[in-house]
Formats: sequence, C-alpha cells, structure tokens
Amino acid sequence: MSSDANPPKQNFDETMDKLFHESQKEAQTEGDAWFLDEAASAAAFEPSWWNLADHAVSGVEFVHEMSGLHYAGSIVATTMILRFTILPIAINAQRAASRMAHLQPELKLMKDRYEALGTPSQAEQKAFADQMKGLFKRYEVKPFAAFAAPLMQAPLFIGMFFGMKKMPDIFTEQMSTGGIMWFTDLTVPDPTYILPIACGVSFLTTIEAGKDQMIDSNPQYGPVMVNAFRAMAVVMVPVITTFPAAMLCYWVPNNFFTLVQSVTLRNDFVRKQLGIWDRPKPIPGTTGDAGFQETMSNLMKKAQGEPTTEAEMLQRHNEDIEMKKRVKQMIEVLLLLCYKTGDIMGVPKFYRWLSERYTKINEIVSDSALLPEFDHLYLDMNGIIHGCTHPNHMDISDFLSERDMMLGIMHYLDRIITQIVKPRVSVYMAIDGVAPRAKLNQQRSRRFRSARDMAEATKDLPKQNNEDGSTGSADVFDSNCITPGTEFMARVSETIKYFIRKKIKEDPIWRNLNVIFSGHEIPGEGEHKIMEHIRMMRSQPGYQPNTRHCIYGQDADLIMLGLVTHEPHFTILREVVDFSGGFTNKNALKTVKKFTKESDFQLLHLSVLREYLSLEFCKGTEYDLERTIDDFVFLTFLVGNDFLPHLTTLDIGEGAFDLLFKVYKEQRPEWGTGNYLTQSGDISDPQRLENFLTVIGSVETEVLEKREIDDAAYIKKKRKWNKRDGLPQLPSDEEMKAADDAKQNDYISMMEALMAKHEGQQFVDGWTPVQPGQKDFKGRYYFEKLKLTPVDLKAHHDLRQAYVEGLMWCLAYYYRGCISWGWFYPYHYGPMLSDLRNLPKMFESISFELGTPVKPFQQLMACLPPASAQLVPTPYRYLMKSPESPIIDFYPVDFAVDMNGKKNPWEGVNLLPFIDLHRLLSAIEEHCPDSKLTPSERRRNQKGKILGYMFDLTCTETIESPNRKIGLVDIVKCHSRVRVLPEYESEGVSFKPELIAGTRIPFPGFPSLNVLPIASEEVLPIGVNCFGFPSKYPTMTLKLHEMPQIPPVETLADSVLGKSLFINWPMMHEAKLTAISDALCEVRLVKGKKKVKRWNQIEADRWCKDSEAMMQGYHTGVSIPGSGGVQIGEIRVRLKLLPLQGMTTNPNNGSSKKLFGKEEADVPLQLALWQAPAPDPRFTEKGPMALRERFPIDGSLILTKGKYRGCRGTIVGIADEKKVGVKVATMPPEIPFGLALARSVYESYITSTDASRILKLNGGLFGKITGSILFEPGKYDLGLNLKSGDGLCVAGYTRQKRERNAGQKSNNNKKAWDSGDSLLVIGSARTGQAGNDEKPEERIQWEFTPKAIRLVNEYRQKFPQLFTALVRMPNEKRYDATKVFGPNGADWLPVVREWLNGVESAKLPRTPISTDTMSKEAVVAVEKAADVRNLAVQKKGFPKESLIKIPGSALFLENSISPTDVILSSDYNDNEAPELGDRIVNLCASGIPFGARGTVVGIHQATTGCVEVVMDEEFVGGTSLQGLCSNFRGKLCVWAHVMKITVDNSKGLVEKMVPQGSGKAAVEKILADIEREVKGQQRNAAPAVPQQGVAAQRPAQRLATPTRGGSAGRSRSDSASRGKLALSREAKGPPEKGARFTRTSKNPKGGLHRWRALMKGIKKSDPSSNSKPAPNYNDATDASAGLKAMLGVSGVQNGGGKAPQGVTDASAGLKAMLGVGGHVPPHPPNFGVPPPPQPPMPSPATAADKLMQLMTLQPQMQPVHAPVSSSFNFSYVEEGKHVPEQPPNSQSIPHFAHYPVPPMPPQPMFHQMAPPMQTTKPPQGNATGLSDKEFPPLGGAVKKSADVEQTQAEEPKQAPQSTLVPSSALMKPGKSI
Repeated sequence: MSSDANPPKQNFDETMDKLFHESQKEAQTEGDAWFLDEAASAAAFEPSWWNLADHAVSGVEFVHEMSGLHYAGSIVATTMILRFTILPIAINAQRAASRMAHLQPELKLMKDRYEALGTPSQAEQKAFADQMKGLFKRYEVKPFAAFAAPLMQAPLFIGMFFGMKKMPDIFTEQMSTGGIMWFTDLTVPDPTYILPIACGVSFLTTIEAGKDQMIDSNPQYGPVMVNAFRAMAVVMVPVITTFPAAMLCYWVPNNFFTLVQSVTLRNDFVRKQLGIWDRPKPIPGTTGDAGFQETMSNLMKKAQGEPTTEAEMLQRHNEDIEMKKRVKQMIEVLLLLCYKTGDIMGVPKFYRWLSERYTKINEIVSDSALLPEFDHLYLDMNGIIHGCTHPNHMDISDFLSERDMMLGIMHYLDRIITQIVKPRVSVYMAIDGVAPRAKLNQQRSRRFRSARDMAEATKDLPKQNNEDGSTGSADVFDSNCITPGTEFMARVSETIKYFIRKKIKEDPIWRNLNVIFSGHEIPGEGEHKIMEHIRMMRSQPGYQPNTRHCIYGQDADLIMLGLVTHEPHFTILREVVDFSGGFTNKNALKTVKKFTKESDFQLLHLSVLREYLSLEFCKGTEYDLERTIDDFVFLTFLVGNDFLPHLTTLDIGEGAFDLLFKVYKEQRPEWGTGNYLTQSGDISDPQRLENFLTVIGSVETEVLEKREIDDAAYIKKKRKWNKRDGLPQLPSDEEMKAADDAKQNDYISMMEALMAKHEGQQFVDGWTPVQPGQKDFKGRYYFEKLKLTPVDLKAHHDLRQAYVEGLMWCLAYYYRGCISWGWFYPYHYGPMLSDLRNLPKMFESISFELGTPVKPFQQLMACLPPASAQLVPTPYRYLMKSPESPIIDFYPVDFAVDMNGKKNPWEGVNLLPFIDLHRLLSAIEEHCPDSKLTPSERRRNQKGKILGYMFDLTCTETIESPNRKIGLVDIVKCHSRVRVLPEYESEGVSFKPELIAGTRIPFPGFPSLNVLPIASEEVLPIGVNCFGFPSKYPTMTLKLHEMPQIPPVETLADSVLGKSLFINWPMMHEAKLTAISDALCEVRLVKGKKKVKRWNQIEADRWCKDSEAMMQGYHTGVSIPGSGGVQIGEIRVRLKLLPLQGMTTNPNNGSSKKLFGKEEADVPLQLALWQAPAPDPRFTEKGPMALRERFPIDGSLILTKGKYRGCRGTIVGIADEKKVGVKVATMPPEIPFGLALARSVYESYITSTDASRILKLNGGLFGKITGSILFEPGKYDLGLNLKSGDGLCVAGYTRQKRERNAGQKSNNNKKAWDSGDSLLVIGSARTGQAGNDEKPEERIQWEFTPKAIRLVNEYRQKFPQLFTALVRMPNEKRYDATKVFGPNGADWLPVVREWLNGVESAKLPRTPISTDTMSKEAVVAVEKAADVRNLAVQKKGFPKESLIKIPGSALFLENSISPTDVILSSDYNDNEAPELGDRIVNLCASGIPFGARGTVVGIHQATTGCVEVVMDEEFVGGTSLQGLCSNFRGKLCVWAHVMKITVDNSKGLVEKMVPQGSGKAAVEKILADIEREVKGQQRNAAPAVPQQGVAAQRPAQRLATPTRGGSAGRSRSDSASRGKLALSREAKGPPEKGARFTRTSKNPKGGLHRWRALMKGIKKSDPSSNSKPAPNYNDATDASAGLKAMLGVSGVQNGGGKAPQGVTDASAGLKAMLGVGGHVPPHPPNFGVPPPPQPPMPSPATAADKLMQLMTLQPQMQPVHAPVSSSFNFSYVEEGKHVPEQPPNSQSIPHFAHYPVPPMPPQPMFHQMAPPMQTTKPPQGNATGLSDKEFPPLGGAVKKSADVEQTQAEEPKQAPQSTLVPSSALMKPGKSI
C-alpha cells in the first residue's frame, strides 16, 4: 500500500488507530478472528508512564513478541533479564554491607560516646561528623551503598508482582493457553499447589542463605527481620494458592535467582574476587541467628535481663573487658601497696639505697651447699602469708583457692627451712599479733587505701550477698583478712601448727629442731617478737658468742633490727628483688618466663655491712663501732619508718642520707671521746641532738627550692612520656603557675590579716617573716598541710613534742621492746627539722606509760575499712556500717590523698581521721559485749600462748586435721610434743652496744671485707650497676693495695699450679688453680705436666681487652647484686680456677673428699687468697666409716641397684659387717608409658620460611607478627610474641634450631649433664665477669607448629586491616596507628592488645630454646596413666615385703646428704642424660617426699642440671610447673637428686616400635575414658591387705588426682587427623626445595606437597613407593586399643580379619598388666616350653599399635632367687635372643613379677570387655592438623566429604615379640646379693 511507503509523521495514538483499522481489514479478508481479538485486547491496554505494573506488562509482552516464547517462558525470561540487569548493584550493595558489618562495633562505640555528651556543642557535633566520615572512608564504604540494591529491587518487585496479577485480565484468552507442563492456564491458580509450595520453600531457603548479610548489616534488628521473613514464608503459602499461575511464574524464578546469587556470593573465591569481606567473627560468648525455636528462648532471656542480640552481647563483652582491666589494675595496685608500703616494707627505697652504697653486702644464693651454717632461723611469717595468698603473678593465675593458699604456705616454709637454710638448733615462726597503737595509724591507712582501690576495680564484678545482708564482689580475695583476729588468720595459725607436727614426724631434719611458734593471738609485730626472743636468749648465762642467726623477710626494717642485736654473724634471707618492674611496657604482653631452676634467694650479710660502717664512720681507733651502729640506726628514723612520717626535706632520692652522714661525721669530733647520739636505746644528750638537727634544718629552704626545679623538669619529661604513650596530658606550666600563685596569694592574704590582728604578738619560735617577693616555704607548709599559723604557739609545741616523743619511742622499741602500747603520733605530717628546739626542756616533760595492748577485735575495728566489715564478728559490723553508729565518723567511704610532692601512688598521704581509742572502746562495750560473741569468736579475741614443739618418739597421740576440706588428714602417732613457753620477763632487758666475749671475726662460712688489704675507701657517684641499670646514689668504693712485682707466670706456675686458693671475695670459697696467665702466655697443668701457650698478637690483645673489662666490671658492677664498688687496680696476672662444689661421699666405704667443679673461673691475682682466713671444718675430708655408723637400725632407704632398684626399704640389721639387712617394699617394674607418650604426642615443626609461604606473607613481616611490632602512640606491642631475640619461645608453638658450621663438633649430651657446676663464683663465665671466650658460630632457624600458623591466620582474619597495612609497609620499625587503622587508630590499639592478651599462647610461660618440654596434653595423659597404674598396683596388693641382705654401695639412706654434700648425675644415673618420659624415684630432691615416684616431663639446659617431673601423687612441696600439670604435683628439681628407674632398654625399643609423631588425636579420648576406668576401679577395687613396716605407711587406695579446669587443653575439631604424624620419623637430611616438616615418611614426596594434597583431600600416590593396603585389626581388637586402655581410650579401628592366636584380647591383656579391668588372658605363655606356632602377627599401623604390641607380647616371670653374682637389671629382651634359662617346672603368669593371679577359663574376647568396644573410624586428615578452610590464601574450595586415604609404605612384617625378664639368673627370697 502506497500509504505505507512514506507515512507522515503523526503522534502515537493516530498511528496505532490507523494500524488497527488496516489490520482489522486484513483480518476480515484473511478470516483470522483470533488476531482481531488479540489486537482488540492490545488496543484496549494503554500503559501509563507512572504505573510500574503497566511497564511490567509491556516488558513481558515485548519479550513475548521478540522471542516467540509462550507467556510462561516470557515471564521467566523477563524476570532473569531484570535480575541480571541489577546484579552489579546487588554485588556492590553486598560489598558495602560486608564493610558495614565490620565497622558496626566501632560505629556503635562512637555513637555511644556522642550520646553520652548529652547536649553536644557545635564543635562536638562537627567533630562527630568528621569522625563518621573518617570511619566510612577508612573502610572504603559509602553509607547508602548497602541500600542501593533494596531501593532498586523494590520497584521492580512491585511492578512485576502487580503486573503479573493484572496481565491475565488484559490477555485472558492468550494467557489461558500460555502455560506449560501441568499449569497450562496462567489465568487461574495452580490446581496441584506445586507452584505455591515451591514459592514458599524457595523464599524460605533464600532467607536462610542470606540471613548472615541481613544480620551483619543491621546487628540490632537483623535477627528480628530474619524471623519475620521466616514467618512470612510459612504464612504466604495458603495465601498465594489463590494467585494466578502467571504471578508464580515470576515469583518462583525470582526466588531461585536470589538463592543462587546468595550461595554464589558466599563462596570464598568469589567473594575475594569481588572484594566482599568475610563475615566478622562473632564476639566471644555470642552466637549467630538462633533460629525460630530459640527465638522464644531469647525472649525469655530478655525478660530476665540476659543479652540476646549481638549488639547486647557486644556491649556485655566490652563491659567484661573493661571489668577485667580494672581487676588487673586493682591487683597491680594492691601488690604495689603490699610490697611498697604494705606490711613488708618498713623504709621505702632503703634497701636499694643500701645495696648500691655498700655493694658487697649481698650474695645471690646459687647453691645451698656452700652457704654459711646457721644455728637459728627466724621467720617473719606475714611476708610469707602475703606472698602465698596474692602473689606477683596473680594476673596469670587469677584467684587462689584456700587450699592453694594453705598448701602454698606449707610449701614455702618447707623450702626455706628444709631446702635452703637447714638450721641446726631452732626455728622461730612469728605472725603479726596486735600491734602497738603507734602502728595502727599506718595499718589503718594502708587498709583503707587497699579497700578503696579494690572497690573501684571490682565495681562491675558480679555481686553476692554477705552474711550481714550487704553485697560484695564474689571470688575476690580481701587481703585485709591478713590481720590479727580474723577467721582466716585463725585457720592459717592452725594449719601452720598442723604442718609443724607433720614435718617433725616425717622429716628427719625437723626432728633435731626446737620449733617455736608465736601466732596472731600473741600481741606484737612478728619481727619485734623475734627481737624479743633474741634479746632474752642473748641475756641468758652461757650464751655462745659465735651463735649464727638467719632471719627471713622482705621488710627493710629487718636490716636495722639485725644491726641493733650487735650479733656479727647475722644474715637476712630475702627474695631477689627486681627493680626493673617500673620500666616494663604496660601496653605489651606481660610475659612470664619458664623457671629453669629454683628461683634464687639472696643473703644480706650484716657482718659485711658492719665492716662497711666501720670503714665509713670508724676509721682509726677512737670511735666505737657498736655505738656508731646504734647512731646509724637512729639516723634512719629521721627519713621515716612505720611509726613516724618522713620529714618533708629528708628524702632518700634527694640525698638525705648523704646529708645526715656528712653532718654526723663533721660534728662528732666536737662531742668528745665516747660521746654519741644514743646509748642502749636512749638519746644520750638532748642538746647534742638539737645542735645536730639545727645544722640539718639549715638547708631546708635550699632543698625545697631545688625540689621545685627538679619537679618542673620532671613534669616536662612526664608530658613528653604521656604524649608518646597516648595518656592524658598534665597541666601546662601556665596552669600550674596559676595554681601556685593562687595558693601563694591565699597565704599572703592570711598573713597580712594575721599580722594586722596580732600586731606586736609573739610568733612561734623558728619562724621569720620573709622579704617581699620570696616564698615562705616553712609558713606555707604548716598552713597548707597542718592548718597552723605562726601565732598557734601551743599547736606548734604539741606537734614538735609529739615528733620528739616518736623518736624516743622508736629507739626504745628497737632496743628494749614496746615502752608504751597506747602512744601514737597524732599528725599526718612531721615538723620542720629546724623547728625542733628547746629539746632539753622538752625531754623533761616527756614520759611514757606502758599500758596494755588492745584486744584483736578492737584492733580490727581500729584499722579495717567498712568495705572489710565482713571480717569482724556480726555484732561489730553495726558500728562500721550503720548511719546511727556513734563512731561512724571513723569509717569514711571516701577520703583525700595528698601526694605531698611524691611521684609514686603508694607514697601519698591518706588523710583519714585518727581513731579516738576511748570512744571506740566505749562503743564496743555498749554495743558489742562478749556475750554476743560465739565461743570461737571469744577464743579469737583472747591472748594466746607461745608454743614450742619437739620430737618425741614416745608420743603416740593423733593430731586431728584442722581442715579436711583441703585434703589434710589426721596425723596418727605424731611423735612430737608441744609445750607452752612462759612469757618473757623482758623489763629492763636491752640490747647492749658490745660484742660477747669470745666473738671471732671472721668466722668460718661468713664473709669479711678485711681478709684482703684495703688501701682506701671513698664515697663516689660511679653509677654502680647492681640491679640492671646505673645507680643515681653514690657508692662506697674500696681501693685495694697495689700488687707488688711478681715473677713471670712461667716461674710462678711451678709453685702454684694445682694448689688451693680462696676466691669470691668477700665470701671466700676454695678453688683449685688450673692455669695462670699474663699478657704474654698462659701456663696450664695438663695431666700433671706444665704446658705453656704463648699468645699471638690477636690473643694478647684479647687478653688485655678482657682484663680491662674485668677491671671495669669489678668497679661499676655487672647487673648482679653484690657486684661493683671495688677498684682492684691494674690486672697483670689472671688465674683460672675450679671452684669447690662441696663434698662427695664414696658409696662403698662412706669416705668423703672435696669435689671441685669443671667450669673454670677467671679471677685477677689480687682477688685471691693463698690461705683460708677462717677454715671451715665442714670441708674436711674424712676416711672410711663402718656400716653400723652409716646405716642405723630402722633407717629408711632406697635400693639403687639390682632388681629392686627404686624400691623403698627399712634397715633391720647389719650382717657380717659387710652387708645390710633390709626389709624391702617390692614394686613391679615400670611400664614405659611416659616414653611412649613423649614420643607419640609430639608437635611437628616447619621453618619460618615455609610457614610464611603457607600463609602467603612476606618472611620479614611473618617474623614481626610472631615476634614484636611496636605501634604509636603508647608503645603498643601488637606482635604475638611467640619468639624473642633473647632466646625465648613458646612451647607447642615455636622452637629454635641451631646448627653449627661445618667442622664444629657438638658437646656430648651425656657428658654435659655431668659438667655443669651448681656453684658459680665471681669470675665464672656464666656470671658475666669472666673473660669473653669466643662462641662457636651457629646458624639459627626458627620453626613453627601448625598451632602457631593457625594463630597467625586467626589474627589475620580478626584484624585484616592491620595485615593489609603491614603488607603495604613491611619495613617500618615503629608504626603509626593512624596510618594503619585510620584517623581513630589510637582507639584500635587497646582493642587489638586485649585480643592478643586473650589468646592461649599469651598465658603460657616463655621457655628458653634449650628447654625440651612435653605438651600439656601429654602431661595430662601421663598424670592419668600414673593414676591408673597406682590403682592397679594397689589392687594387686603392692608393695609387698621381702627380706634381703645387700651391700651398702647399693643403698641410699634417707637424709644422708649433708648441706655440704654434692651428688653427680653419674652417681646413681650412670651419667645418662634424662629423656622425656623417664620414670624416676626421688632420692634427695628438695621438697619431694623421699622415695616418691614420678615422670620426667621437662628437660632444661644441662648446665642448670634441672628437670621437671610430675609425681604420681600430690605433695606439699609440689607446684603446677607454671600451669603444665595439676597443682601440687609437679616439681623442678636437680636431675642428680633423682634416680632413673625406667627399665634399661625401654627407650631403644620404644624408639624402634613407636614412630615419632603427633599422638594428640588420641589424647583427647584418653582423658575421658581414663576417668571412667579409674572410677570403675575405685568401685571394684578389693579391700587392701594390711601391710607392715614401710608398706603400712602407704595409703591402701589412692583416688585419682583431679586436674585443674582447662588443663587438658582446648578441644579441636581436627584433632583426629593428628594421628597421621605417628607414621613419620625425624628427617636425617636438610629439607629439599619447598616447605616441609622436619619429619619425613618413607614416601619421598616433599612435606609441603603432601600437606597440600591432604588439605585438598586429594590422594597423592608415588609410583616409587611400595604401598599396600593396611592390615585389618578389627577382630584382633587392634593392638592400639590396649595402649588406649592403658591410657584410658576405648575403641578399635575399622577393619576385618581374625585375631592372631595367643593374643585373644590385647586390650584385656594390657588392662590386666596395669590392673585395669580384672580379667586375665586365657592362655598364659610358658617360658619353659616353646609356644606353639602362631600365624604371623600383622604389622601395627600406628604408634599406639606398635607400643601396644611391645607391651602386650612381653610375658612376665614370677621372681625366684638367683646366685650372688646377679646384678638384677631388668631389660626388654627380644624374642630369638638369649634369655636366661628357667627352672624346668617354673610357672609363669602374663603380668609383672609378683602378681598373684589365679588362672581364668578362656572366654570370648568381647565377653571380657566392659563395656563392649565400639568400632570407630581411623583418624583422618592431614599430618599437620591444618585445613584449607582455615587458610583461604591457599585457594580452592573446601571438600566437605572427601576422606583422605592413608598410604602404607611397606609390607606388613612380623613384629618382634619381647619379654620382660631379669637379665641374669634368678634367686630365692631371703638370700643376699
């Protein structure tokens, strides 16, 4: 048609009308009626531009016309087109949502802070907006990007939904036939309901797939939305059944598209490619979406106030973190208060000042063998009680139970008395009783401050109701309970009394002691009760002049108390003080180092201090040293003590002692001969004292002016430190000046008004008005501190007199005891020294009244704060808590603290009201009469008695347990008696300033300065280094006489080599000279011949350089207490000597000789003595002893040789003067379960290079992450600290491998264990004062376990932005937090630090790289296995008695080692190095019961000589080995002091049959089944047979020791896979290319290759390996089941097959061997007759299988008796090798020797098992326990169901059968060896 060729331009409507009419004409012509209908419908549909449904209809129609699809297909196609169109927007939205989820916690914190402002200012609003912008910018997210997808999807959904609803009405005819399959008509609902159900299911599935995104993007309302949509999915199904099928054609595909989209975007690879972050890990303690069922439970929780939403849990989590921080800070403050100003610190800073001024007074106790011998030991018990109830490591060990506290006190006492001091005559234990009134002020101040700090730190802790109705924090130990009169102190006293009786009965050392106990019910401070005892003892006729005293305590006041005794042989035992604590980084991990030897103590020798005082004050003969010592003690009172405040101008840090000593020495010549400040506890002349104090006071203004300058400089430094550390800034200089000016103006205004009012009136003596513009320091001090003005004459006089009274009272208290119980100093501050005037007149008016001490409850009321009201009896609490109390003003809830110019918090003055004792006693009498007290309370409120304890074998009474709840049992036949000691009549008895006639100085064993010629002495500021940093105090420097000219060393060597000299001045220890050298050569004695080595130039220069370093070290110190302070002069000759270690005893004849060490000490010639100044008779060699002298009747011993090696016995007599008759308590030989566990439960390691490759991290960055990374501000260390530069690692995470260069030989490990000296002297290489020997060059390589790699990966997933920034800046030394975390980076640092503090590795001690330790899991298994073993042995009736005769050389007698004796590892262990898992018996290890057995679980460097053992039973001296084992079961001890009792070749066979690997897969199953097995044994155990002698002392039955919570380690889902490492062994060559673990299997593939293959679930086969299927063990019950039964694991591996004959039930056999289960294998082997042929035994597949085979196939002999020549060493003997012949008719049983087991009829295997074994799958997984899921950087999807097949490397072989038999012929009972 022509009209169609060039149609005119018309509007849309006209065009459509024309087309319609033309189409209608054509239709009529062609007869297509259906087209007319369709055209009519289309013409009737006119879409509106604003109607979304119309556009949806048009879209579907367009697709229908263009594609030709039916309408159902067109709807689906349209839906897909729309969804794909908006897919990029959805991806972008999810990317934004993932970031929003990560920033939600920080965003909430920011909003909370903003809301806390209330009505913010405009500046705060702007700052908040900027912070918000910075936060979104840092996370690279736009705030509304996450909402873009919903905004786009909503109109599309609305349009399609209503469009498809409308479309059937528009195209009714067409859509009625436009469907498919069962729904052909789209205009009606689906009659089959398939589409509605599919729609509901798909919608619900979509919600479940996408709920994480919904919750993450909106943590507060996300869970609610998820539950709402779930409900909608269910409810919508019946509703949409009425919808036309066209609507569901859209809805169902739309849902499925959403589901596929959600699942796809959850894939790690896809998310990584699209930049979508992983979902943030939930806050610990929170969970994800709970589901519908848990929703109702959450509603119930919410009603009860518990958190249910993630936001609430996050808030609770943050609150918990803050609470933990406050608790930790509280503990630190309390420890500071305790150790700095608490009851164990009399004079602050005094000890450090004294040690740095007089350096040689200290001696580190490195070994107890050469300590001085002491007669009397005195224990100030409060220091011990404080240390055992809240020790320094409280932040690691949390709160201790009362059991831990009481047993800890016992342990500490035992260590000091039994292991260190070993006194010869007496022990005096004194607990603080009621103190004099003068001490109550200080006690009250400390306790109130402690309570306030505790309340602040624990305000958010859970509360509990107290007995009095008040509330308090649960599980918080109130250290104020360590006050006389409390229930806690009563329990402590009773426990100590019990401990004394127990030790006297059990410990031979205690039987020779007179033990005196003065408890808390005896009035007086502990140290002063000790002084009273010494005073009375010293005043008795016949007192020995050279009595040797030792007192234990940290109180610096003990130094003064020791001096006033005028006993020259007096030593103070102290713990080593670490003064570096204040310099540690508080924003770094607080690490604890693993103890590799017993912690050191130190001795402070008052004998050396007396000589120092003589050199400084009494040079010449005109001055009396004893009188000068009294004056020295008096001068210390002026600096402050427990009874007087320190004077404001006398501070140790400002040179107070220098000033006092200077004036004292200047004025003393004016006093005349024989005149001093004091005389036997009295002030000699008040005028003399006044003149002395006037001179001191004349410099007060100068001191205060200098202090202002110093304080200003300190504040400037403090500002810099605070800015660096991100702490709040201090006031500026202008602000501080303004504050001071205000105070000055107030004072001037007051003085002007005062002068005007009192014009012409007399002012106080000593005050003079200052010139205008000058500061009146004195006037302001009195006005601001004491509110006194110059016209308050009486108040000034009272203040001065009170202070003078205090000086007099203190002096008398030290020398004569308390002269007045009621006197006290009633001011918080002291007067100015210059104001102490008119003293003679003042003295005349001073008098003291003795009075009586208050009662214990009265003291509690006087010193306890109201927060500790629960510590007083109930009637007394009313007076402390009730507002109506008449003395409520004594108990303020809050109080001011005046720092008074001090910098440390413990130095502040607590401004508390003083107690009016009269008011207090009146209130108590009125409201709290004794009639209201219980009988026990009345007993606590009474004065007690001093008790004396002595050994008495005739005493057979039973001592009842004071506390059965903590495991203390009655002491039957206590063998001790107690007597009440009479009270001392001490009136008029005083220490006198004189020595007892006959006193010898020097005395054997005690040091002396005067044994070397001292040319001069001078006090110089040399910066001596005694504690790790230079001192700011001057030091008394001693200069030795110059050495005279001596012959050349070649000439001198002939007369001195091999001789004994005395070194270690001033302690003077004997040593043997082995070499002598000078700058030219060294002459050494080698095999009795002189050997000369001449130096080359390099060696000569090194000799000179080392000599200069030694000279400097002797002068300025080497960071060791006791070093420095000596100018020795030029070193021309040096000596190499071997120090005397002690005496060694010949076990054959009892003779003793000196034992010299093997580590040479390098000592200058001028510090050696050629003759002993005071020979010590303890080191005199002795000849042989008779057997009757060596082995007394009834003595306890241990057999060290023969078949009874390790068994205990009792001496019954001496036979023929050659042998000893012994009644032996026999025990069966040991099972090597420890060795097996140590070998199989073992971590695998890979190098740091391979670890970084696995994690895809830069090697240097990996090193930083696992080490230390510093961030500013605040010096935050955000490293994991798994390794350190000083050679510390974390057991189970890291280790360091050292490889010597080619040509260098390593030391023999066995020899090393016999070469380390226990005693080191000054000059030994390990003390740091020897010459610098060259160390062999070593290549160091750090290695890491899978656990460490997992931790790094977890760290990366937790804080990905941190790792991203570190990758971008890998070479920074210190990082700026803002560059890493964004503008608010400083806020992130504590968050990361808190997370790091919470990881498992943070709580583990840092271990030296030389230490080898079992894993915690293995130790727990060892404990449990020992429990099972003990129960089995007891059930079989062991120990059993046997009488034998044996040589003395095979015996070790209890308590036969004297303090000077030395035992070498070669004496009883054949110089064998210890192995992890070795079984041992204790010989003389300190603190372990004699004869106790245990297992070695840790081995330290050979030079320390120490190992860690876990004993089979708890004991008082036990520890937890820093969390490695159960408490009171572990011990760090010297290897030579225990004896190895592992059967001879156990190690070899275990190594042969148990491959080294990780057995942790089994350990977690071990524990639960052992517990069940032990409980079963306890229920089924037969009654124990009564034993006699030694056996009777053992318990008939021992309960399994419960382990502490969490000791078994955390459960891991992949633990089952770790058993694979049992198939590998140690690599013998260097690793090949690629990451590989340091053990290789027989498959030559690389470790990383196989590891990756296992991770991916792909079996990697190697054609070169001869792999065959693993043998089946099912019917044989799997030999590993036996080992598992021994360790507590039940169950066998899958498989089939028949059991080999002769081993019907390996598990039952092993259980019988251990005494577990009660059944016996039915066919006991007969050693006399060859066994019948058996089918080949399949080769075990695992470490457990091989060990089980080793142990189940070893039939045991019943012991008979052998000829005299037998050595009776038990050995494992493999089948086929020589076995000693058996008697022809010997009957054997398949158990250890001595097992009396009747024969059992054969039974089916499973009938012997109770409960029946269940088949379990073999362990699966990779050898490392690492998975792909944990390490996304490796890529690849995780295969959820793929099992990794185990590759067998070789054919099953016949396993060697072994037998445990005596290695020589057998003997009959009763015969001698």
